[in-house]
Amino acid sequence: MDEKIQQALSISLLRIFKSLARLVLRLGMSYEQFDELAKQAFVEVVEKDFALPKRKQTDSRIAVVTGLSRKEVKRLRNLVKDHGQVPVQYNRAARVLNGWLRKADYLDEQQQPKVLPLEGESDSFTALVKEYGGDIPVRAVLDELLRIGAVQRDSNNHISLSKQAYIPTDNMADALVIIGTDTALLLDTLLHNFSQPAEKSYLQLKVCYNNLPAEALPVLSKLSSEEGQALLQKLNRWFALQDRDANPDVIGSGRYQAGVGIYFFAHETSENLNETT
Repeated sequence: MDEKIQQALSISLLRIFKSLARLVLRLGMSYEQFDELAKQAFVEVVEKDFALPKRKQTDSRIAVVTGLSRKEVKRLRNLVKDHGQVPVQYNRAARVLNGWLRKADYLDEQQQPKVLPLEGESDSFTALVKEYGGDIPVRAVLDELLRIGAVQRDSNNHISLSKQAYIPTDNMADALVIIGTDTALLLDTLLHNFSQPAEKSYLQLKVCYNNLPAEALPVLSKLSSEEGQALLQKLNRWFALQDRDANPDVIGSGRYQAGVGIYFFAHETSENLNETT
């Protein structure tokens, strides 16, 4: 590897590892546990993404690519893989909110989420949960959305939307699922753009200023949230038109996941990073 590229890679990885270290140390994970997961990731990536054409992937081949011993590779390959599981509760609650935000039956003339009666065969919260919540009981979904403050319930049993996203503020397991999922998606986009020509690159934009007063942050955070939410609602409706689960009439080949993510960041800094990229 070229020395300049090696240095740039080391600097970039160190920044990523520092963020990961803050997460795992805050939750009491040891370096040994982290190292074990890192080795599992190396083995699984080589097994899936670095296989030779028409040749069975072997312990020896994975050991050569990763630098691990064959004995260690064999042990890691025999571990039960269960890294992609998403808790049902998180998945169902998020789907219910998503359906509320995108389907015309649950939107008013301004394309905003309607206030829904709890009961009813159609255009109700019960109908919404039955359509998007799978086999999860209506009461369980309502309790979860009330718990996180995503909905409000009035004295007439009408349900209104308070948050237009599922953000589990006090459920550590669900919050960690979001961290893992969203971070991996962002890194996959960055890696794709790194390895593809410009005409095949994915959307990757950022606006960042480094000399902002603390008093400006709440205003900018609120503005970013409002503008970002409006854009994502519009994109949500467009994506749903092409999704075969939301629109069974769509035809085509393959099965892909695609989306757009928006996030706000703020921290103290002395770096000169005024930029829009």
